[in-house]
Amino acid sequence: MSRKPEFRVIETRLLSNPEALKLLSKAHSRIMEKEASAPFMIVKTLDYLKKFSKIDPDKAEEIRNILENYGLREESIVMLMNICPRNVDEARILLEYEERFI
Repeated sequence: MSRKPEFRVIETRLLSNPEALKLLSKAHSRIMEKEASAPFMIVKTLDYLKKFSKIDPDKAEEIRNILENYGLREESIVMLMNICPRNVDEARILLEYEERFI
């Protein structure tokens, strides 16, 4: 049975699914270099993120930067990145409390 990995909090920030996938994949790789198996919760979370991430994790930072340039709140950015609205009406619903865009 593998031991619990130790993590040190460097910063707290809201993450989109693809951003979380990229970070957790790196952590998983580091764990697998040292251990025979990864903790169950990490494996299940990676499975979830792989299934539901709609953006390539390598493009996530670029997309976040574009959305930040519009002055959106972090919550709105994460929702847009996770849901990837298909049209303006869907985006408008997600940006409901970003009054300046409606």
